Amino acid sequence: MTRQHTKLLRRIGFKSKFIKIRYRLLILSLILLLFGLRIPYVLAQVSTSTEIQQLVRQGREAYNLGRYSEAIKLLQRATNHNSDRTQALIHSNLSLAYQQLGDWDAAQQQISASLQLLHPSQLNQDSPTLLKIYAQSLDIQSRLWYVRGKPEAALNNLQQAAEIYTRLGDQALSISNTINQAQALQALGLYQQAYNSLEQIQSRLSTIPDSVIKAEGYLSLGNVLLAIGELKRSQTALQNSLALAENLPSLSAKTEVKSAALVSLANLFWAKGNLERDRYTTRNYNDIPWQCPERSRSDSVALASRRVGVSRSNTALKLYQNAALQYQQVLAIPSSPSIQVQAQINYLSLLVETGQLSTAQALWHEIKLSDFPNGRQGVYAKINAAKNLACISQKSATDSSVLGEIDNLLGTAIQDAKQLQDSRALSYALGNRGGFYEYLAVADLHKSPQKSISKADLDYLLTSQKLTQQALLLTQPITAPDIAYQWEWQMGRILAAQTKEDQAIAFYQMAVESLKSVRSDLLTINSDVQFSYRDNVEPVYRELVDLLLKNHIKSAASQEYLQQAIANIDALQLAELQNFVGCNLVQILPINREINTVDTNAVFIYPIILENRLEVIFKLPGQHLEHYVHSIPRNALQDTVMQLRSAIYTRNPSKIRAKSQVIYRWLIKPIGPYLQEHSNIKTLVFVLDGELRNIPMAVLYDEEKEQYLIQKDYALALLPNSQLFDLSNSQLEKPRILAGGVGEQQENIENHNFSSLNIDELQQIAKILPSKLLINSQFTPANLHKQLQSGAFSIVHFVTHGNFSSDPEDTYLLAYQQLIKARELNNLLRDDTVNSRDIKLLVLSACKTAEGDNRAILGLAGLAVRAGANSTLSTLWQINDGSTSKLMVQFYTELKKGGVTKAEALHRAQKALLLQPEYQNPYYWAPYILVGNWQ
Repeated sequence: MTRQHTKLLRRIGFKSKFIKIRYRLLILSLILLLFGLRIPYVLAQVSTSTEIQQLVRQGREAYNLGRYSEAIKLLQRATNHNSDRTQALIHSNLSLAYQQLGDWDAAQQQISASLQLLHPSQLNQDSPTLLKIYAQSLDIQSRLWYVRGKPEAALNNLQQAAEIYTRLGDQALSISNTINQAQALQALGLYQQAYNSLEQIQSRLSTIPDSVIKAEGYLSLGNVLLAIGELKRSQTALQNSLALAENLPSLSAKTEVKSAALVSLANLFWAKGNLERDRYTTRNYNDIPWQCPERSRSDSVALASRRVGVSRSNTALKLYQNAALQYQQVLAIPSSPSIQVQAQINYLSLLVETGQLSTAQALWHEIKLSDFPNGRQGVYAKINAAKNLACISQKSATDSSVLGEIDNLLGTAIQDAKQLQDSRALSYALGNRGGFYEYLAVADLHKSPQKSISKADLDYLLTSQKLTQQALLLTQPITAPDIAYQWEWQMGRILAAQTKEDQAIAFYQMAVESLKSVRSDLLTINSDVQFSYRDNVEPVYRELVDLLLKNHIKSAASQEYLQQAIANIDALQLAELQNFVGCNLVQILPINREINTVDTNAVFIYPIILENRLEVIFKLPGQHLEHYVHSIPRNALQDTVMQLRSAIYTRNPSKIRAKSQVIYRWLIKPIGPYLQEHSNIKTLVFVLDGELRNIPMAVLYDEEKEQYLIQKDYALALLPNSQLFDLSNSQLEKPRILAGGVGEQQENIENHNFSSLNIDELQQIAKILPSKLLINSQFTPANLHKQLQSGAFSIVHFVTHGNFSSDPEDTYLLAYQQLIKARELNNLLRDDTVNSRDIKLLVLSACKTAEGDNRAILGLAGLAVRAGANSTLSTLWQINDGSTSKLMVQFYTELKKGGVTKAEALHRAQKALLLQPEYQNPYYWAPYILVGNWQ
């Protein structure tokens, strides 16, 4: 990868030395309390000179202020001490400082020297001080292993240290160690063990007396849970920390913990508000990072669906207001200047994002950046402030001198990072200054794409390119793909603006590769930066696909570009699912196959939504990829999809046909001649994109033949991602069903009420195929698990209320008197004692997708992937009447006949239902979709 970087940078006129680097599997960006934030300081208990103590104390102070190079110089001056014990501690602290600067070799050398001096064979086993130093050094080495992509070695060190902390009875470091073990377990793909570790911490914290240790423990736990997306549990932990802080006897400790907890709570409410907003709004795919989205306060939480608009708008607005309240409370506390400035800057960002510009401008004039310590966090604070000021200037009529003020802030951030000798902070500052100049150059072009670039704008663009090149090269020796991808992406945009598209594509491809090496829930500069998957990851893939398809389709290499486009949309969908479920799905389901060999009777259809057009790629068995384009703006496509879904809900047949025939013309009609030439085609497999995932393909209407797609001779199936399902032929032979459901009314289940449900289909299914039934009070997770352990079931069929949402917390199935979330279903069906590979089909009858949620289908896809079943049959909306029972009975009747695929059985069942006069409206037969393996 480095050779590619260097070659490309030289091609565009940048001379540099070749820097050899290997990208690691995982980079830790979130600095955890007690793990990487503070130098372990026990030197006061070791006999040494006052001069040495002072140097180490000054080193720790510099480290805590983010002045890592200064800390190294101070600690190096203290290394000429005769005591091995003191030397060992200094070496450990030096390793930690080198880690922060990304100098992994120096960090390894220092920690190795420390551990050699502290080896148990050389220790007095009765000395608590020496044992504590040794355990802390093991913690520091574990951090080094972790950031270098060796979580197994990190876990081994942490476990050794944990034994020592337990022996010493050190609660604070033991709790911190367990939190870090959870991080290492998660990196190893051992998600249930990681989850159990966090549960263990929760239990331990509840048993120890109220104290600073307990308050900080809950604070650390809350921050980790926030980082991994466990927002509900994070909120509980942070509120516990805040409540404990209120009663601390020490005023200074009370102020420190309370302020930190309030800032974290504010960040949490802000993140929840953004998630709520993102589910019901869209953003222009072509927006660049320094270009603020056009939102006023009233529409910052405007939603796509009128039926849920008011309630969802209020929900997001209340979350933003709650975040603002927490920031205001911090500002009312006489806390340290650095906490005050950080809270002010975060609050400023929130005000700008929600369109409260006058309040934001007033707050900006109150912020004293000089009060923030001159360290890495100070560099980030200046950059954050500059971004906010840029947004204010874009959204309101401000003096042109503001642009100079923004540039000065960024220039100061660069100088501070240079003075700190902090390559990571310097890269971030240079890259953001490049981003600012990119905005100055291309903002007008985004508004008027046909406009040619002016001389002044080209100068801005070349300045941006130079700064971005410098930022990108700085990321290589420090191994920082979480920053590198941003500058690779930025280089791609800059080169594309100069119509250097081949070079632009190469940089985009580098950005995608860098993204693959970074967990999406750790893609943050620090815990105060609000990370949005939609804004920071999705555009990289879409802009690359846009370039691949824009000008290269008629070239000799068109097949290669089409294949790359499909591969990148596939990678986007994988990244989206991993972001949703919070784990590495490739580790869970390491499946790779050539799509050509899957099914010789299936055609694969890939619609790709871009900002100004709809691209459709399709693949017929044994044929080259084909491609066609519709010049339909994305917002027009979204409106059509939303109106179709609304027409289905209101059961308006004429409007359904009017809207669905438009989408039929986009997706199916151009393929018609090819399908007629290939009479062997039995199945249409859709790999849908964006909003198209929220409508059933069965309802698309052929106006010429006056029939719905379901009435044609093709079975239909959906693939959320082509790499996550075993697509080998898995027709059901002698199927055995585990079926269960809740028909009784259920009230106040996690603040939800559920009406009674017709579950007669369970008894009818049992008459068709061998079945084990769990009905009402029998339908519990414990009973499900017991049955799955006791017998091999090829089909699991649930008839119960369920909801699919882009919010994992709002994706669930109803068991008796409790909800089964996606994680719990994963634990039930993928437990070591259960052979989930036997489960060929998971049926979720009576479920629904969250209305108005642009990405609700992620809930279904995520649940299907977590469950581990080859296929999932579910409904997009709930129909509580006899039609579902009739369809399911027909479906299983077709399966029992044998010789049919699951998709074909569903196809026949839907057609049979459509023929019945009372169920001819698409509302009854359209919602059923088959996700995954259709065979």
